[in-house]
Parts: sequence; C-alpha cells; structure tokens
Amino acid sequence: MKVLVTGSNGFVGKNLRSELSLYEDVEVLCFDKDSTEEELDKYTKECDFVFHLAGVNRPQDPKEFMEGNFGFTSTLLDKLKEHKNKAPIMISSSIQAELDNDYGKSKKAGEDLIFQYGKENNVKVYVYRFPNVFGKWCRPNYNSVIATWCYNISHNIEIQVNDPSKELTLVYIDDVCEEIVKCLEDRPTKDEEYCKVPITYTKTLGEISSLIRSFKENDRGIMVPATGDEFTKDLYATYISYVPLEEMVVNLEEHRDNRGVFCELVRTKDAGQVSVSTTNPNIVRGGHYHHTKMERFIVIKGKAKIEFEHVLTHEKYEFEVSGEKLQYVTIPVGYQHSINNIGDDEMILILWANELFDPNIPDTFVMEG
Repeated sequence: MKVLVTGSNGFVGKNLRSELSLYEDVEVLCFDKDSTEEELDKYTKECDFVFHLAGVNRPQDPKEFMEGNFGFTSTLLDKLKEHKNKAPIMISSSIQAELDNDYGKSKKAGEDLIFQYGKENNVKVYVYRFPNVFGKWCRPNYNSVIATWCYNISHNIEIQVNDPSKELTLVYIDDVCEEIVKCLEDRPTKDEEYCKVPITYTKTLGEISSLIRSFKENDRGIMVPATGDEFTKDLYATYISYVPLEEMVVNLEEHRDNRGVFCELVRTKDAGQVSVSTTNPNIVRGGHYHHTKMERFIVIKGKAKIEFEHVLTHEKYEFEVSGEKLQYVTIPVGYQHSINNIGDDEMILILWANELFDPNIPDTFVMEG
C-alpha cells in the first residue's frame, strides 16, 4: 500500500511517518514544501491513500493562509482527478475553522473543498479538526506554546504567562497518529461529519507552565513526576524530548564502603523509590526491620541467601535466589531481614521501596536480643 503524506517534514508528518514505519505493508511517499511538481504528479498517480497534512499556519502575509490551506488542497485534488485516482483522503484541519479569522477561513475553505470533492467523485474523505497538538518534534518558538515552553525552560530561558487562567484544549501527538492511521482501514472515530481524536485534555496555561517548571526542577535529578496521570506522562515525555542530548547523562550520588555500592535511581511522590546495590562476596546487608516500609528485592547478578526473622515470635525463614533465574522477593513488615552474598562474585541487587527514604523518619530498626 502506497501512502502519500503531504507536509511530511512537519510536526504531525514526522510523527505519522514514524508510526507508519511500523507497518511492513505500507510504503510512505513523502511530499513537503521542498518537493517538486513532478513528484506530486507521480505520487498522486500511484498512491492508495492520502494523509493531507500540509498547510500554512504562520505566514508573513495573511493572504498566504488561503494560498497554502485552500490553494494547495485544490492543486492536490486536481492532480488526483487528473489521474482518476480515487484514493481516500484524510485532511488535518483545525478547531479554528469555526472562527472568523484568516487562518480559520482558509481551513474552512479547505474542508468544504474536500467534502465537495468526496461527494462529486465518490471518494472517502476524513476531516479532522485538531485542537492544540503537542508532543516530540514540534518546532519551538513558532505556533505551539507547549513546544516553546518546553524548549525554553529546558534551556534555561524565561517564559511569559500572560493569562494563567486561559484554557487550552489539547491532544497528544501519539493519540493523533494512532487515530488517523485508523482511516487506512476506514474505521475513524467520528462525530457526525467530522472525525476526531477521542482523547483530549483541557488545561489552563497556569497548570501547564507549573508542570513544565516542576520537570525542570528535577530533570537532572532522580525525582520523576506522577506518570500515572496521562497528561503528566505525555507532557513529561514531550519536555524530555527538548532537553539537550549532552545533558541526558546524570551522575548519581554513590555510597561506597567495604560492602559494595548503594545508590538511589528513581524517586516518585506516589510510588516510592528504586535503588541499586552491589555486594561483595561473603558480605551481609540488612539486619533490620520496618514497621511500614515494604520492599521488593531482585537479584540480577550473583547468588544470595535471604533470611527473615519475626521480631516477636522469632520465627525464621530463609531461601536462596540468583541472577540465573530472576525472581522478586517481597520483604514483609515486622520481619528482620538480611541478604548475604553466598556466591564467589559481586552480587547486584535492584530494590524497590513503597516510600521515600527520610533520614528523619527512617522506619529502620534492629531487633533487640
């Protein structure tokens, strides 16, 4: 299946190309502003589907809105008709098509043209009115406030929030691509004559800017945001895509002694923390218990013996684990526990705790007697 993508080097175009690359039976024909008329002629002759993403949204002259958003759409459709190609067409429009401004008028004109073309030529058309789209590869300091803020904050550039209470309706680029690809199988999500992305977010500029600033506070640390919230997860992924690559490597705080090395890897406000430790042969770690802190151990290298002892009944239990068969061991509260490296080599252990370690309230005790 040959799929023509106009605007292939734009924000949505790049992400769609990445999504379509996962389909072995799809060949993408890329057309962008630097492509030639000969390429457009060739592609419109042989394509089986059209994702029409090309458009103008920030020209120097307002009349370029109509030329780019209506004029090129007309050219594209004329080429398809010339080749008697009835390939289905998906077009990206905007919620601004409902507004009385130059950009909105040009998008509405493009919509009307597509609908008319579909009816007159018995061609399936899919028109999406996208709200504000955000995600990786969006050009900053252009027409996306999220791209601009993510880039500026990650590069230590001040941002300006004129009206923190202003609300934006947002869609995430992955949700956009997942939705529009459904058109290839004629199963888009529809709302009457228009198609839509089913997952949207409504957030204020104040909420968005505060979240991005919180990412900056920890983007060189080990604290990560609550990514169980879908919007926070999507926005955090977007933010990280703007952090300079040379700053992706971060030194961890190490605690080294004769036993080995211990360091924290990840901290969260909602799901505790993850740490890693190494233990030298014949060394025992632990020898304490917790009232509330629950832990999970995973030995990924070496061999260990783990021992439990109830703090009141002194009931004991022990077992062995190794990196040859990955298993996790849950450390129950109220049991003094220790882990002994009984192998000949260094042991490596991944630890998860259900709460952040607080030196003022460590919840770590050694059993008396």
